[in-house]
Amino acid sequence: MIWAVWILAAISVTVTVAVVIVINRRIASVNSIELLESSSSRMDDHLVAARVDSSVIYMEDMAIVGIDASILEDWVEDELLASLAIERDLENARKSRLLQDRARQIYLRDELLSSVYRGIPFPDSSEVFHFMRSDSLAFMVERHFYQILVSDEATADSIHERLSWGENFQITAERLSIGQKAGIGGDLGFMTAGELIMYGVPRGHALIEGLGDVSHTAYGWHIFLVDEIRPLEDTCRVVRSLADDIYRDRMNAARDSVLEIAASSREVYFDPTLRNSTGQFTGDIDITDGRETE
Repeated sequence: MIWAVWILAAISVTVTVAVVIVINRRIASVNSIELLESSSSRMDDHLVAARVDSSVIYMEDMAIVGIDASILEDWVEDELLASLAIERDLENARKSRLLQDRARQIYLRDELLSSVYRGIPFPDSSEVFHFMRSDSLAFMVERHFYQILVSDEATADSIHERLSWGENFQITAERLSIGQKAGIGGDLGFMTAGELIMYGVPRGHALIEGLGDVSHTAYGWHIFLVDEIRPLEDTCRVVRSLADDIYRDRMNAARDSVLEIAASSREVYFDPTLRNSTGQFTGDIDITDGRETE
């Protein structure tokens, strides 16, 4: 009986010691986590928003770039995946540098243009009216336009020939046009010729009566039909549209000006084999892996 009491006492002591050891270990683990979190919250006297190993995004970085805390989880996940990609030797070092340089280009370009655009005034209504009256044929009368839009010149020429023989314009637009208004016979409604000119339509192809010639813009090949001309009625619409166009032209002119200044003191080179006969870049480039040995 005495031996049993001693055995139970020994077991009790052993269990007590084990519990104390486990508790001490948990306390030590909690303290170490708290210490890690404390050390991770500040690096080089900067408050850390998120960190993956040595990659860090600071609180002040978020304020500078204009991002909020909602992207931090995505940033951590992306950084984890990027780190794993590097471990698996998937990084093309040259491509990484090119992408970094391109991102820096875009950032600096936007900073420069934003500073330039801030000094450009938006035209007021009196200025727009003066512009409209200076070209009354284009802006003070409106035409009821119909349009057929196709993607190549040969198709446009073929359609135009059939229309000149008397083929119905609206039925043809419904069948062949790729324009947004094709489903309603290409009916654009009443517009001024100047509005079309602002979209790149040549002036002579916008100031028309009846069937116009084939014209080309960045959107494709156009055939326009005008069946009615009247004095301008929706002045507010035209003023708003024209004000935006004038402002856009001013921005483009300002961009061209600073681009000319930038190019005047720098050497620029393009490989001539990358251009076609019209001077446009072909996009036919011999692409290699470009992987570098670090």
